[in-house]
Order: sequence, then structure tokens, then C-alpha cells
Amino acid sequence: MEKPYYGYRMNTYISVALIGSGIAGIALAIIFTTFMYSTWGLILCWALGAVLLTSGVFWHLSMGFASKSKTAGPFQDNFADHLRSVWDGKGKVLDIGTGRGRAAVEIARRFPEAWVIGVDTWAKLWALWEQTKAGAEKNATIAKVADRCTFQYGNALDLPFKDGEFQLVVSTFAFHEIHVPDRMVILKEVIRVLSPGGHFLICDLFGGPPLKGYKVKNVSELIRRVEQFGARDVEHKTLKEAGLKLRLARIRGMAYLSGRKKEVMHADQALEGIKARGEG
Repeated sequence: MEKPYYGYRMNTYISVALIGSGIAGIALAIIFTTFMYSTWGLILCWALGAVLLTSGVFWHLSMGFASKSKTAGPFQDNFADHLRSVWDGKGKVLDIGTGRGRAAVEIARRFPEAWVIGVDTWAKLWALWEQTKAGAEKNATIAKVADRCTFQYGNALDLPFKDGEFQLVVSTFAFHEIHVPDRMVILKEVIRVLSPGGHFLICDLFGGPPLKGYKVKNVSELIRRVEQFGARDVEHKTLKEAGLKLRLARIRGMAYLSGRKKEVMHADQALEGIKARGEG
């Protein structure tokens, strides 16, 4: 039976290319040493080989999880468990930076009362990684959730939706790929499209140097700024703290950022509350 494919073979190709080039560079350095070639050529080959080999190993350890179901599966389970702890599984869901639809399809599959929309710009560069709208739609069809999981073009900086349209907004490993002076604009859009009381769960780099992209110095400041957009119960939790036991959890800064939009009390509701207290 055909299974959804999320297009991460490119990670394997990059790992092999980097590691292979690194080994080739080191082999050349050994040859240069044996035959007493130029000192500068020797140094260059050793240095280049070491850098490429190290980069290949790091890429494999940090990104290889995405190309293997045995490592991607535990993350999907952890993400779903985290969702269940904050959300009732009902309503309209938005997945930002959906790529080939992994998070969107999984949410639709695991939560039968959810209606999911995945948005992405699907830039031409990402097509090399097989991240396409057609691929996402095919995965939804294979998973038999195409009636509740759809995809459309949309920019995270200016989402094409009305205020308060969604009960849940999610994103996985996408925000750090959006290059803008201040990524806070993305989180502001997340809160805007959430309905009052709606939840958000974002998995990305929310710690260490990547925080500079949000123009904050630390996690506490990040949380305060998100709260200023109208969110409450904002929580930062590393993947390790969330119970994920994968190499992915050890990547510095990788964490969940979750919370919910503040409920709005209408004037008539507030007046009724005041009257009730007065009568009591």
C-alpha cells in the first residue's frame, strides 16, 4: 500500500555528498603528504576535507531524522501528544510552512473532527527538496484525509485569512527559514488569525543565537512580546523537556512555543456579569 512521502531524500544526498567530498579532501592531503607537494596545498586539502566531513556528519545527525520514518515517527507522536494536552481536537486548523503537508496530514489523520489548511509559498528552491503543493495534496489523498485537509498558497508574513478564523495554528521547522528583519511579525500573524481562546503550537529554533531573529535577548522576553500580541499561557519547552528522545531534541534552541489567544469579553457580557454580582 502506498504511503505518504514527505520529500526528504535530499537530506541523504547532501550528507553523502559532504561526507564523500570530505573524505576525498583528506585522501588528497594524505597523497600530498606522501609525495611532498606544496605545503599550502596540503593545508588547504586537510582543512577543506575536515570542514566538509564535519559538515556532512552534522547534517546527517541534525537533519537525517526527517528522511527516516523510525525517527520522524516519534516526533510526530510527541507533537500529537503535546496537541492533545492543549486542544480538544475540534475545529479549523492552520499549518504554516506546510511543505509537503506532513504536519497538516498527520493532524487531519489523528484528529477526525479537525479541518486543516496548509499554507506555504512553495518557492522554486524548495522544489529541489520535493516540497510542492501537488506533493502535499497527493499525501492527503493517500492518507484518505483530502476532504478535510487542503492546501493553498500563503505568506506567513501576511496570511490570507480573516481575524479569528482558526481554533489552532501550528508550524514545524519553518519559521527559521523565513528571512525578515524581525520574525515577531510571524507570531503576530499567528495570534491575529486565531479565534479567542484558540491555541498555537510552534516547533522551531526558539533559543540561543536564533532568538536574534525575533529581536529579543532571551526566552522570557520572547514570551512577553508574544503576550503583548494578545496571547496568554505562553510556554516555552525544549523537545527534551517535552520527552522527545532523539538527536533532534539535542539541537540547540529547538523547542515548542505554545499558548492561546486571550478570550474577548463583549460589553453586554461584561454588563451582565456586573449585574449578576450586584444582585448577588
